[in-house]
Amino acid sequence: MDSWHELEARLKTHSAIDSTYQAMRMLEKKHWNDVMKRLIAIVCHLGERNLAFRGHNSNLHEPSNGNYLGLVELLSQFDPVMSEHVRRAEKKEIADHYMGKTIQNELITLIGDKTLEAITEKVKDSNYYSVIMDCTPDVSHTEQLSVSLRIVKCQVNVGATVSEYFVGFLPVLDTSGAGLTDVFLKHMEKLGLDISKCRGQAYDNGSNMRGKNNGVQKRVLDVNKKALFMPCASHTLNLVIVDAAKSTVESLSFFGVLQRLYTLFSSSVQRWELFRENVPHLTLKAISNTRWECRVGSVKVLRYQLADVDNALLSLVKHATKKGDGETASAARGLEQQILSWKFLLTVIIWYKVLHEVNRVSKLLQSPQVGIEVLQHEVEYVLTFLKEYKENGFSSAQTDARDIAEELGIPMVFPAARIRKPKHHFQYESQNQNADPSVTPPDARFKRDVFLPLVSAIKGISERFKLMESFYSLFGFIYGREDMKKAIQNQTLKDSCVNMESTLGDVDAEDLLRKVSAAVSAVPEKETTGLQMLNYIYSNKLVELYPNLSIALRLLLTVPVTVASGERSFSRLKLIKTHLRSTMLQE
Repeated sequence: MDSWHELEARLKTHSAIDSTYQAMRMLEKKHWNDVMKRLIAIVCHLGERNLAFRGHNSNLHEPSNGNYLGLVELLSQFDPVMSEHVRRAEKKEIADHYMGKTIQNELITLIGDKTLEAITEKVKDSNYYSVIMDCTPDVSHTEQLSVSLRIVKCQVNVGATVSEYFVGFLPVLDTSGAGLTDVFLKHMEKLGLDISKCRGQAYDNGSNMRGKNNGVQKRVLDVNKKALFMPCASHTLNLVIVDAAKSTVESLSFFGVLQRLYTLFSSSVQRWELFRENVPHLTLKAISNTRWECRVGSVKVLRYQLADVDNALLSLVKHATKKGDGETASAARGLEQQILSWKFLLTVIIWYKVLHEVNRVSKLLQSPQVGIEVLQHEVEYVLTFLKEYKENGFSSAQTDARDIAEELGIPMVFPAARIRKPKHHFQYESQNQNADPSVTPPDARFKRDVFLPLVSAIKGISERFKLMESFYSLFGFIYGREDMKKAIQNQTLKDSCVNMESTLGDVDAEDLLRKVSAAVSAVPEKETTGLQMLNYIYSNKLVELYPNLSIALRLLLTVPVTVASGERSFSRLKLIKTHLRSTMLQE
């Protein structure tokens, strides 16, 4: 026992017989810790920038050994730790140098697992979450299910923030509602997340996702009835514009002209250079069925630089004529005559105004900070705009078009309508004078056939957003201070609190009623929105004073309004899973 105590004392004072070896062991341990820190930093650096790790060989000091070994060599020139590590590896003093392909894959996997673990802990700490899912095929023709989680992160003394986290691509073979739900639920179980804590789900408008009988949203609701479904607002707006574009033949022809313009100039480098020389600020974009911002950009070119586009077409006619390309010259001349018509000019003005307003709302809703209250406000704004535009839009479009027409010398007349005479089989049949289109004035006919169907089709936005009325009725009374005051004045606050308790069960209706009434007077006037009020409660340590109100506000902000996070993950997937990596494993 005396020897034991003596050894203990000597170890504490570093005076044992092997103290030198102990010091050398600690130095060696520190050396390997420092080496691993640098190797992990290299992995994070390459991963963040989507750079390839390996090259054609795995030998140090060779030009084609890849970025990973290249950064190891670079650090070894200035850092003594990596310099010593590389020296040992080259002299073969160590067998495990942690620079091979196997350790690279292992480090990538470990870092990914720790990142996912950190995200999962944040989701668990927030207590409630919503799921955002969307599907896309990758370059290897594997259907990938993108899963993102939306939470409200609340910290005492810090405040509240809304965040959306990507938690993985899941390969799926069965893209039906049952198959997608099964893959999703297994992934939640793997992450250790309780599906009963899910309070919202947002998908696009695909039938397998939003189907009310067999879709993912219905199957998740069967598991957890509190996981309320919110259709993607941006996709819904896009469908409204699709309906408007297909409302008339003139609208279809209009976008066909835009696509022909883009195809004509983008088919060769010389033509595109001619376009850039004549149209310096804006550029044409390909017409996409999903990315309607491209259509806004193409219409904007003609709205503000129609004269420059006309000059570009005339330059292309001259260029094609010199080269003897009659087909291109004819196509350019035909388009030039078509865009310099009064009817086309009016259509440009009308479509740009409508697309600009709808696109502004769509881009605003793509922010993770946007909640249901902003969605309701913006949808109401669009409906109000369309109602006013239907009354006054045609005359204002004529005024704007008249200024451009006078500048370019465009005759302000509509093309003569083709008169169709009805065929009469018997002499006693009366002549139908109303069948003559010349009876209706050209401008009235344009308004009837183009303007009114377009605006009326877009007004269908109210019907497509009907599903969201349940969210408005559930959370509308806590959107902000003014909504709380309105609920108190209209004596609907008690019914709203009872409705929230019966639907979600996470709040006590009586306490919520008292706390909402108190918060309207106690919280500073500058805190107007729900997020600002929640931030005030947490940053000033008032959670115990407003427990149910804080829960209600967190639930409001947890519900997503778009699947923009899933769309952003698609862009990253196309950067990561390139054709060079198409044979790599999912990890």
